[in-house]
Amino acid sequence: MSSRLETDVNVQDATGPGPSDGDLVRATLAGRREAFDELIERFQRRATAVAWRLLGNLHDALEVCQEAFVRAYRNLDTLEDADRFGPWLLRIVTNLSLNLRRSRRPRVSLDDCILPAMGDSHSEQLSTSPASEAQPGTRLGAEELEERIQAALGELTPQQRTALVLFSIEQRPQKEVAEIMECSVEAVKWHVFQARKRMKALLADYL
Repeated sequence: MSSRLETDVNVQDATGPGPSDGDLVRATLAGRREAFDELIERFQRRATAVAWRLLGNLHDALEVCQEAFVRAYRNLDTLEDADRFGPWLLRIVTNLSLNLRRSRRPRVSLDDCILPAMGDSHSEQLSTSPASEAQPGTRLGAEELEERIQAALGELTPQQRTALVLFSIEQRPQKEVAEIMECSVEAVKWHVFQARKRMKALLADYL
């Protein structure tokens, strides 16, 4: 009985740390489905946050995350480093989110007609935006501000949006972001720089 308890991934010392991601991955591969349930609980919130930022709405984010966990479970034996489950899962979430965005026809909105294309002069065109008519220093409610931010995020390229969400919003290390995006760290830095520059221009009237 004692040996079984010692090998049970869910049993831990009262003062010791819980099982690592790698422990849970290996337990899942050994046939312990409840170990994968713990991985879901551990990463559900982070994965949903990444998908929501990339897609702009919670319904799609939840659908993507559900599919991501299904794919992760089915392909868990292809994960070379069990301790890198987190970055691997977020890469699946990111790829599914970007694929969903690309599969949909662009929606034409008021912002599409008002906001200038990257590289254009902002001042004259932004002055025609209803948002620019607000008095300087007007404080937006949290919900309205979030809507403005989501709209601005939607104006970024997929690479810029992904890099900004993972690095600046989710605060993932640059190396991990590069791994998820399958690019160099320097490329991540460039995408983040361009994304921040673009966001600053798009949200100039609300800063």
